[in-house]
Amino acid sequence: MTKGPSDPVRLSKTLSFLLRHKPEAGGLTLDPDGWTDLDAAARAAGKLMRRKIANEEVVQMLESARVKRFEIEDGKIRAQVDRRQKRRSTPPDILYHACTASQIEKARGAGFLAAHGRPLFLSADEAQAWRVAHRMNTDAPQVLYVDTTRARRHGVRFFQNRRNGLYSAEKLPVADVLNLQDNFAEQRSAGGIPIQIGPDGTPRMALIRVTRRSGITWEIAKGKLEPGETPEGAGIREVQEEMGIDSDLKVTGYVGLIRYGFLAPGGLPRLKSVYLYLMEPVDPGAPVHFAPRAAEGIKDVQWFTPPEACRAVTHSSLRPVMRRARELVERLYGDG
Repeated sequence: MTKGPSDPVRLSKTLSFLLRHKPEAGGLTLDPDGWTDLDAAARAAGKLMRRKIANEEVVQMLESARVKRFEIEDGKIRAQVDRRQKRRSTPPDILYHACTASQIEKARGAGFLAAHGRPLFLSADEAQAWRVAHRMNTDAPQVLYVDTTRARRHGVRFFQNRRNGLYSAEKLPVADVLNLQDNFAEQRSAGGIPIQIGPDGTPRMALIRVTRRSGITWEIAKGKLEPGETPEGAGIREVQEEMGIDSDLKVTGYVGLIRYGFLAPGGLPRLKSVYLYLMEPVDPGAPVHFAPRAAEGIKDVQWFTPPEACRAVTHSSLRPVMRRARELVERLYGDG
């Protein structure tokens, strides 16, 4: 390829095509925030335009443009995030933010996390956040657990990008990041939903009625893992103990993981991780009898159809997982 005359309009359209629509056409890989190496983007644009594109030409095109369609920072480029693609959104209880040890040190000194004039990006997927962290060219990649419930109480507004599903915020107080607090720890729990087929052939889901300080609620039986215990084993044990089931149970499906932040006695910050499963008796013909544990505040156990169970559970952290449980029950057992 040879270096041809400058054509900023065509260059802008080519980069838009690569960075917004089809990066694979130029062999580009974008991170979850839409960034890629400027060198690679210039080579990819040059390949499509059949001439050599220098990094300086891309920078000059960006600086002279009346409408800013791209961002360049630290040798990387991405398409400018269209504000119309963002919407105010209520995020999950926990979001994950990839960063470095030096960024954490700076945040501790300032009292908040910020990203130098651009939004902070957060993911609902911890694995995705770790992938981003490991691409930051640091020996100490970090992923932070952001308690969005507390952050929203402190006035933080979260937006979700319609294109990639990522969340963003202008800045985050360090006080709302669980694993930046002293004495932070993760508390792992497990639980489950027993399933039986009713006389009409419709699957039923068993829930417990629990007394809380906020009132009486229908919930999923669950409790903390014992040392050396697997989540599946703990889930079965907790369901048997809390519901008072004396028959053996087996796991028939994994519903999902719930995560939220809370303060343990003494104000200790905790990340609660709850693994939830569908269960049924090992002997499919054995009747299931309940003797709920009153000492745990469990008032009753009842069977619900999947739609009834979704309506009965009102806790904000449980509603999404109950919808997944309903879908899994109807897929495994049918909807009657």
